[in-house]
Amino acid sequence: MKNSDKQPMASDFQKINIPTIEDKAGGFRRQYPRRAMKRKVGVLCDGSYFIVESGEIGEGGMSIISEFLLNEGDEVVVSFQIPSGDFVFLRGVVRSTQKKQGDATVTHGLSFSNINFATKRQIRAFVSARTHSSSQAA
Repeated sequence: MKNSDKQPMASDFQKINIPTIEDKAGGFRRQYPRRAMKRKVGVLCDGSYFIVESGEIGEGGMSIISEFLLNEGDEVVVSFQIPSGDFVFLRGVVRSTQKKQGDATVTHGLSFSNINFATKRQIRAFVSARTHSSSQAA
């Protein structure tokens, strides 16, 4: 049998490390950069609607600060104005919940589901816009 006729073996391939979004601690890291955005956000979850404050936003999701406790895995619909963009309604899933001791509020990390390209582009434009006061959202 000639060398060119040999089938490649697993040992013939170089191992490639492919980055994942799961970190070493078993949690998830962000796939997209985020930027602070302080706006009112409407949240619909399990038939209840309430208004919360946003924390950060990126193409893949956002954080919200609320007095209401949501559970990881809860499906939500959020509505808000993208700075210099459209008013949007986006489906999402609660990915994390953090409550600091002594604080009455809870920070929830949401990931967006099925976000359309035009909306992603508007969020990307906001996140990538560098202003002299980027810690103060529009």
